[in-house]
Amino acid sequence: MGYPRKGGMVGRTLLDLRAFLQAGLLFIALAAPLRLTRGVSAQNITPIPICQLQGKGFVSNWGGQFVYAQGVVTADFDHRRGLIAIQQANCDQDPKTSDGIWVFLNQRAEIVQQGDYIQVGGTVQEYFGRTQIASRPDQITILSSQNPLPEAQELAPPQDNSQSRLYFEAREGMLVRVSSANVIGPTDSYEATWLMPATLDVKRLFYNDLRGTGGIFAVDDEGNFALEPALKVGDQVGEVVGVLDEAYEAYRIYLLRQPTIQESPFWGVPQADPLPHGNAFRLATFNLANLFDTEDDPTINDTVLSKTEYQRRLRKRALVIHEVLGEPEIIALQEVENEGVLRDLLKQPELTAPYELIWEDSPDLRGLDVALLYRSDRLSVSDVRQEQGCTSLIDGLGPDGNQNVAYPENSLTCDQNGDGILDGNRIFLRPPLVVKMEMALQPSSLGRQPFIVIVNHWKSKVEDTPGKLYTLPRRIEEAEFTAALIHRLRNEFPGVPLLLAGDFNDFPTSVPLQKLLSTGVTDLTQSAAAEQRYSYVYRGISQNIDYLFLDAGKGLQLYSIVPLHFNADYPYVWTSNGASPIRASDHDLWQAILYSPFHTYLPLLIRNSR
Repeated sequence: MGYPRKGGMVGRTLLDLRAFLQAGLLFIALAAPLRLTRGVSAQNITPIPICQLQGKGFVSNWGGQFVYAQGVVTADFDHRRGLIAIQQANCDQDPKTSDGIWVFLNQRAEIVQQGDYIQVGGTVQEYFGRTQIASRPDQITILSSQNPLPEAQELAPPQDNSQSRLYFEAREGMLVRVSSANVIGPTDSYEATWLMPATLDVKRLFYNDLRGTGGIFAVDDEGNFALEPALKVGDQVGEVVGVLDEAYEAYRIYLLRQPTIQESPFWGVPQADPLPHGNAFRLATFNLANLFDTEDDPTINDTVLSKTEYQRRLRKRALVIHEVLGEPEIIALQEVENEGVLRDLLKQPELTAPYELIWEDSPDLRGLDVALLYRSDRLSVSDVRQEQGCTSLIDGLGPDGNQNVAYPENSLTCDQNGDGILDGNRIFLRPPLVVKMEMALQPSSLGRQPFIVIVNHWKSKVEDTPGKLYTLPRRIEEAEFTAALIHRLRNEFPGVPLLLAGDFNDFPTSVPLQKLLSTGVTDLTQSAAAEQRYSYVYRGISQNIDYLFLDAGKGLQLYSIVPLHFNADYPYVWTSNGASPIRASDHDLWQAILYSPFHTYLPLLIRNSR
């Protein structure tokens, strides 16, 4: 169904033109004072077939040229988005070229209806991956109306990355359908839900799947319908029908019908394992996801929360610590604005354990720091440090960059070689926080178990594009600095085990993580079952970017490690539910139980003392 027309001049002109067309008097309509094609008769224009405009590549060979094209309107979004999809059925019988194309109007007006056969004049351009004709209302001529739509093509993309992109590109702008799809990425903050056709038989897509990570498409609220309710991973969607678009580095279907929804059972809130004995402790890593306060700090680009929203976020995160983590002995935190926020968090009535906090201000441009919470009834702290590095990178990133990776500049703020001359810039937005701790062993005659915790939050990938990994060199240097820090701490505190925790923003097989693993630390998350090794879901791809590492063989041993999945698989809308810990963050949590080997030796010591 088309949308009702408004009674403006353009609408009346179209109605008049349709009457002339039906009467076979097109030349009279084109000669009238109100005309839609700048006085150029449609008979004198040679339209370019849509399949030729699209071509077989990702970019049209007609880019920048003014062309005319004809096709049936399959999607009519001109009144609210300035977009029209047209399709020329059986354009060239070549499955490698699309029969459809998007038309973008520089003003929103109700010009056409679904089923109109129209001629469009405009300039071919690329817009965030989409090939489109940039046009105007007066460059569109309706040639006939109430035409049958082309049959929606069933999408059956391959999972291979490069083949999948070519497959989708060859159908960009066309009317498509998916009989059944699996939700592999929850409805996000942009109202996009990430799906794969059920024919691919993928319920969860991991970043390292040997078959590839292709075949993903999104459905959002930009069509005539939206997916309701917001969906989680594991739900199913039936009969997806719409027009395929490419926008913001992803293929999307704008819905023309309301799909059916089949929700999977609610999984419930997970709970961490209890301690096996008194000489063990729990270590968790928790990205607090933009835990700002209600005050505007003019020195940073912070977010100012309302008092209601601030309290909701505090309570939700307190519920995580109490209900999910079981108030563990140590929590490595990321994305907290300041010390005051931490103190407000610890005041929440849900928390009963005697927590102390460790926080150091960082040069993060948004003011988000790392921190550590620890239970003073079990642990004591003897040393706290914040470690910062210096680099010669000119990438526009870091605390001293202009944040422009296309034209990067970095101010000189630090001395790389110790000669007193500023010749570099700081590596970390959020420098590692190093905390030396001790746990009292039982019985007390065994003394105390020392260890060191390093809280980390490496550079994110937000500036990266499919063609350029702008952030990787800085993350590599962050890894090299952290590796050197491990060696320095080993020399300074021989025999004292090291623990690393936090958001490292990269995969286990990545160059930065491999540099860290080259120091001999053990990635404890690899002890979990392969299907459970993820802490983040980005556009449908499950991946692990949060970690716990142990410097093995130095006095601590791993008892267990569990991934706590209650955030990444759930839709963003759950963040507004302050009574539930679910979706308190966009990251899932890891929690490990570690113990002193003295516990293992205790029965032997007692037996030998008799």
